[in-house]
Amino acid sequence: MRLPVLFAGLLLLGGDAFAQSSDETPNVLTTIKRSEAPREVLAAVKCDEVVDFVTREPFAGGWLWKSKCPSNHANEIAAQVFSRSKDGKDAKLILFPAPNGAPLEEISNAEIFPANREFNSLFVDPEDGKICRTEARWIAENPLKPRLVFWRETKDCEGKTGWRVLMNRK
Repeated sequence: MRLPVLFAGLLLLGGDAFAQSSDETPNVLTTIKRSEAPREVLAAVKCDEVVDFVTREPFAGGWLWKSKCPSNHANEIAAQVFSRSKDGKDAKLILFPAPNGAPLEEISNAEIFPANREFNSLFVDPEDGKICRTEARWIAENPLKPRLVFWRETKDCEGKTGWRVLMNRK
């Protein structure tokens, strides 16, 4: 019973309690008010802002900055920005290759694994009519040029049947 009450309390705080740290804590996600974020980081983001903060965490010998973008009930979409310096002065938007078309400027429902420089994304679009669910994985040996290693999609929004694999590299 305590865990749901604690979780509800953290949600009421707007999520800030999840990710705040001091600058002296090296391997922790840090929440930074948008008004205090480096302008180079904010300038790299192409989507409209939806929250008044960005996050920063260590990644690939530098820093990964995340800025939430307009989303819907099924997706939390965010731009991923990389800088070598902690102050974000050299920030650049990470572009994620897709099998067909232009690279993605944002990814949805992202899972990030810094140890192996991996980004996973799950996107659900029940309004599309063609493809409802897409799952993708990128490995970023070079943090600014992630390599697409897996992409699959299906019309089944629950992801149980009908998968078509477009990319499957090791």
